[in-house]
Order: sequence, then C-alpha cells, then structure tokens
Amino acid sequence: MATRDDAEPEVRIGLVGDMHGAFDPVDAEQLDARGYERILFVGDLGPGTLEGDRKVARAIARLRTPVMVMPGNNDCEHAPVLRAELGHQRGLTTLLRQSGAGHRSALLGASGDVTFCGYGVHVVRVGEAGVTIVSGRPYAMGGSELSFPEALAERHGVSSLDASRDRLVACVDAAETEAILFLAHNGPTGLGAEPGSMWGNDFEEAGGDHGDSDLRDAIDHALAKGRRVLGVIAGHMHSPIRSGGERPWHDRRDGVLYLNPACVPRIVSDARGVRRHHVALRLTERRLDAEALWLDEDG
Repeated sequence: MATRDDAEPEVRIGLVGDMHGAFDPVDAEQLDARGYERILFVGDLGPGTLEGDRKVARAIARLRTPVMVMPGNNDCEHAPVLRAELGHQRGLTTLLRQSGAGHRSALLGASGDVTFCGYGVHVVRVGEAGVTIVSGRPYAMGGSELSFPEALAERHGVSSLDASRDRLVACVDAAETEAILFLAHNGPTGLGAEPGSMWGNDFEEAGGDHGDSDLRDAIDHALAKGRRVLGVIAGHMHSPIRSGGERPWHDRRDGVLYLNPACVPRIVSDARGVRRHHVALRLTERRLDAEALWLDEDG
C-alpha cells in the first residue's frame, strides 16, 4: 500500500480482461514487475480446450502477486480443473521452498495466493477500514436467463436468477466495510442498449442491454443501504464490436466507475512489435481510478 503526503492511502491493482488463451509466462513476469498488490482476472481464461485451459492456469500460477480469478462462461466446463491446477502449482511451489529448493520454485510457480471467486466477499487492506470486493455470479453470459444452471446449482447452490440476486445481496450485507467494489464476468444492466454500449448486444442487429439483472439489483441494494460503491468491474462483451468501432471500456456514473477490460485480442503483434493489454487500477477508500496499458516485450 502506497501513501503520498498529499493524498489518502491507495493500493495499485492489475486488471486483466478476457484472455481466451492469450496469457503466458511473459505476462506473469511483466505483471509481477509492476509491483501490484493483487491482480484481478475477469474470466474467459483459456481457449476452451482442456489442455489450453491448463496451460493458461499454469501461467497464472507463476504469478508471485496475489490473484483473484472470476471464472467466465468459457471457463465453466473446466472450472474444477482450473481451480485444481492453480492449487496444485501453488502447493508444489510451497513444498519446493520448504525443502530449500528456492531456485527451482522460481521456475515452477508462484508464491502469491490464488482465489477462485464466486458469490464471495474479499477485503482489500487500504486506509483504516479497507474496501470489500464482492465477487459476482460465475459463468455469466448476459441476457435474461441463468447461464449454466446445473453447474451453478452443483457448485454454488444457485438455481435461478432470483436466487443469484439473493446471494449477491447477502454478500453486500456481509461486507464489513462501507466501500465496495464489484468483480464479475459480465456487467450489469443499465449501461445502454446500443450494440456499442459497455454491455450492449452487438451480435444481434436490434441490439439490446446484455447486462445481468441480478448484478444490477445487488449494486442498487448496496447504494440504497448507503454503501459507497467505488466501481463495477466485468468483461465478457468484447471490444472491438462486431459492426466496427470500439466499445467504451470505462464510464463513471453517479460516482461509480464501470470498467470493461475485455480488449480482445489482448496480445497483438504489428509494426510496433508485440504488445500486451491490461488495466492499472488505483484504489482508495473513496475512489477508484483506471488506466489502460499496452506493454511491449520489455515491459
């Protein structure tokens, strides 16, 4: 946690959008070098194949910075494998260090904690009270129906949108801090119905608001209860949009910063070389700010 003489205490957090397999050990090395206090992933980690998903999980496990992973719809089938792979790699590193093989552990994994999110509360230490990250519904795909109901029922005991809303509201009520930050895979309703809106439907000509109503209800509940909602972070709806143009990746409304870091592909190669996208966050007890970064191979 950093503090400037003229400012309140703040923490710096790295934010990575939908990857679809575009994450490797170079990314882990670059993100660790930025000195973030934790790194958030909004989901859709791998390409959807078992081996591809495992490869991305191993790359994430190399991070020495504490990590929070919000599983996306693309991660649902292999979510137990992803969780197990991350846990296995972390445990392997711990054993190697305890045996005195620190030089080998640097090649094999990370020392930071990995939290696989979903319907949870997670406190970030910043200032006197801190900020609570409320993690949303896993595997969300947007629209008016519950995505992957069997998996949600089995893994989280949630079998309807109403039940999901109630779980998220309960998470808000369980937060020990006044300040709240939401982390989800898909964003909330209410940010526009145009195809190029932050969570607008760009795969149908008529467009439409493709956000999640249960997340919106939880945000509204937090605001109604006097909680200070600093931001809402979610991906899923990619930029650029299908019809051309860019989807906005940030929008501050009534003091709440909405962020969609799903820049796909997040690793690009062009005349300027290979560049890798992520978002740098600055978090205090009263405000969230964000900056989009493209890092070249030298970081």
